[in-house]
Amino acid sequence: MRLCTFNPDTIMANREIHMANKHLDRVYQASGNSEMREIYDEWAEQYDDDVVGNGYLTPKRLAETLARFVAERDTPILDYGCGTGLSGEALADAGFTAIDGADLSAGMLERARERNVYRKLQHVDPDKPLDAQLGDYRVFTAVGVISKGAAPSFVYDDLLGLMKPGALLAFSLNDLSLEDPDYSRLVPDSVEAGKVKVLSEEHGPHLAKYGDNSGSTIVVLERLG
Repeated sequence: MRLCTFNPDTIMANREIHMANKHLDRVYQASGNSEMREIYDEWAEQYDDDVVGNGYLTPKRLAETLARFVAERDTPILDYGCGTGLSGEALADAGFTAIDGADLSAGMLERARERNVYRKLQHVDPDKPLDAQLGDYRVFTAVGVISKGAAPSFVYDDLLGLMKPGALLAFSLNDLSLEDPDYSRLVPDSVEAGKVKVLSEEHGPHLAKYGDNSGSTIVVLERLG
């Protein structure tokens, strides 16, 4: 288990992987939430081909890890930043049956709805506070969400702020994000502050096509009182 160990070659390779995609290139240069939403709406039709074609393993790894800590497969899960539903599909494949999704992109949500794995889907406005009712969930997932090119690091604290003691958060941090202290310090700082307990923290493949040059860390946390 590790949170972040890099060498310069791996860091450079990850930059090249992410910047090779025209949509990701635009995402990294987006100036605000409105532009970010527009990019993901445009990307919705091509997104699955772009990531699945590169052997996107993080959703499956996260779902299987979470299954070790949630015995009741009918426990309601909020898949935050569900995108086109690849994460929800992985959760369903792991046996979970009560999955709801939320995302900022209406285009992505349309694709997610086609998978028929979600009970309900919610369109969220990133310019407004998260709906307090989301705090009723006991399990949250965020696959590829809290990372560079997706949600800013403060979304992690927003999610923790919603969670009740005992609730679980399973999320991923790819190697490119862990290069940035804004993301790499999220878990250590919240542990030191007594907000969470780490149940699992495992590094593994992210985009299989790129082998050791692309990884992600799956983290499962329990919210403390």
